Amino acid sequence: MYAPLHRSRRLALAVTLLALALVAGIVPATPAPAVGTCTEDQKPDVFRVEDMEPGTMGTGWTVVQGREPVSFDVEILGVLPDGILPGVDFVLIKVSGPVIDQTGGIAFGMSGSPVYVGDKLAGAVAFGFFAADQTIGGMMPAESMVPIFDYPGGAASLTAAKAFQVRRVELTPRLQRTAAREAGVAAEDFPTVAKQLLIPMAFSGLNDRGMRKVGRLIKRLGLPFVPYRANAVSTDATLAEEPLAPGDAVAATLSVGDLTSAGVGTTTAVCGNLSLHFGHPFFFEGATSGERSMGMNGAEVLTVVPDPSNLFGPFKIANIAEPHGVIDQDRISGIRGVEGMVPTSVPITTDVLNPDLGRFRRGQTDAIKQSFGEFSNLPWLAAFHLLLNQDAMFDRIGDGTATVSFTIEGTDPSGAPFTLVRDNMWFSPWDISWEAIFELEFYLAILDDFDPAVTFSGVSADSTITQEHITSEIERVLSASSVARRLREREFLPVRRGDTIRLRVFLRPEGSDTLEAVDLTVNVPRRARGDGVLRIRGGGEDLCFFCILFDEEFVGEEGEEEEPQTFEELLAELGSAQRNNDLVADLRIGSRRRTALSTGDRVILGRETIEIFVVR
Repeated sequence: MYAPLHRSRRLALAVTLLALALVAGIVPATPAPAVGTCTEDQKPDVFRVEDMEPGTMGTGWTVVQGREPVSFDVEILGVLPDGILPGVDFVLIKVSGPVIDQTGGIAFGMSGSPVYVGDKLAGAVAFGFFAADQTIGGMMPAESMVPIFDYPGGAASLTAAKAFQVRRVELTPRLQRTAAREAGVAAEDFPTVAKQLLIPMAFSGLNDRGMRKVGRLIKRLGLPFVPYRANAVSTDATLAEEPLAPGDAVAATLSVGDLTSAGVGTTTAVCGNLSLHFGHPFFFEGATSGERSMGMNGAEVLTVVPDPSNLFGPFKIANIAEPHGVIDQDRISGIRGVEGMVPTSVPITTDVLNPDLGRFRRGQTDAIKQSFGEFSNLPWLAAFHLLLNQDAMFDRIGDGTATVSFTIEGTDPSGAPFTLVRDNMWFSPWDISWEAIFELEFYLAILDDFDPAVTFSGVSADSTITQEHITSEIERVLSASSVARRLREREFLPVRRGDTIRLRVFLRPEGSDTLEAVDLTVNVPRRARGDGVLRIRGGGEDLCFFCILFDEEFVGEEGEEEEPQTFEELLAELGSAQRNNDLVADLRIGSRRRTALSTGDRVILGRETIEIFVVR
């Protein structure tokens, strides 16, 4: 029997790199060779599905603590031909033994646990049942996994739109009765659907509030993840010298550094420098590379949390360990890793200062998987990286002010390099660390959404976060025009076309009894007709900025609707968007708009409104 514990049988590392240019979603007529050194004689011997009879016994391997795999018993209960997909059979299994007694059944994180019948690989544990006996589950046949060794590498990516439609298997009445009999319940009391095991998803650096936010994001995206807090992996960690072996715990990493994020499973098989894991998809994107790639790391299992209720299921908690390579295939029957390759990544760096406590931190997160499907992963990774570093330095959740500047670098749709620099001030009476991260997230999302050809090479941010309220509130506004020449407080102001409106705005800084006066002038459009409104406010209410975020129209200086037609125009729009520390006078008359602003060193709060009448 092939024993996963015999590490002396592992092959030496060898890496063959192949650069391919594939059109997304299109398979070439002549398949390109796989990226790796896997040869036919190195592939595991396969126990075929046609030889699987009810009662056939096998041995499974997985890690329940530490790094060494341990064995458990597996009994084949039946086979559902084409149960997962046409040509991909579903194998109903029952697991038992001391290891299973310890875990309470098939645990999330056991995905990919290899099952051998004799010395042949039969498949990988991959499915379970909710609200049922957790010792009953499903196996992905090795016959459907081993061909992934021969898949071509490349840049092709498949859409994940249908991913979750293939993560469940409807049992036939016969298999349902078999499973119910093994579970000791009536057939009608056993679930009719087997579901892909959820993936334990490790996140480092986030507090309870951050984890709740991540949990809601996972739920909104419909991802089959169980989030938990784990350790951080250094961005400077070196590749492992010893490759992964069947039964080892493995992590598919989306990012490393302060915000390490990775899905945990089990290695099923190795061939040369290639390895297979999970026994089911992660994101189901096909060939992965570039911004869709993932890292491959080892994992150290801390414990398996049992579920005595059998409602949810037990799950592994593991720390993410040393890097091994990349995940270059994400398919229905498993994911494939390549030992020895370094994944591409975008460095996200932050410098955070808290002058209240005299604390400073420089942090880094390398974003490996920047997107999946139509969802851009980089924006939230950058935002949450900033969040966890601000939380660490602020050392509280509550009111305060943050001054944040960030730089985004990459290449535009033509392949030319670009740099976008942005700074802003933020105030929150509730949670300043949380509210100060969204502009960075939105800007990255907007740039990414503009054109698929836009790529990113680096994101950096500087933040000064303090409990001090660095704000000024609009106390009163004096106005005048050529019709009403004297500056005084008004609710209504008559103007002429082409007129100049004069404003004197009195601001009260937080904690001060002294008002500060700021003068502004706003020009009335020469073609203005009818009545309008003049709003004096902080720049955080810049409607043009928010119309970007919600895919509405840009409003030009003359009021005509216009969207940025080029990437350069988009950069200009984003760079010039109003800031929370801008005092803005925003005049709108019909479809015409004019603005004036004065930039200060405090967040502007409050607003005043003056009705405008155009006279002849």
